[in-house]
Amino acid sequence: MSTTEPALFTFVKLTVADIDAATTFFEQGFGLKHADTVDTPTFREHVMTGAKGATTIVLFHWKDGRAIETGNGYGPVGMVSRDLEADLARALAAGAKQKGETVSFGPARIAFVRTPEGHEIEIMQMAGSASRDPS
Repeated sequence: MSTTEPALFTFVKLTVADIDAATTFFEQGFGLKHADTVDTPTFREHVMTGAKGATTIVLFHWKDGRAIETGNGYGPVGMVSRDLEADLARALAAGAKQKGETVSFGPARIAFVRTPEGHEIEIMQMAGSASRDPS
């Protein structure tokens, strides 16, 4: 049995066709910051961080122009919100499309959106979370 700590979850990677447009979407739609770039002859990545930088979304782009298929074997990227209406409006203004209606689920209110390239994002606000810091 190993005595080392298990791997630490720190990022989700999304493959995108237009990395610059996807970067702008996550900056404008969710306030993420473009913190770093990995650029190789075959691919480029933009590391996008939240306000506290603990978890990141890595936007991955193949430079050879291959077709990208958004699959259905994964769940949405999750965002915790303090103000669901404001965050939803910001995402829509940045180019997202709402999927269905905003719903209540127990103490939570949830809205789903799709990015301009079709990746699904779940925006969730817990009851009373306006006074909590979700980051």
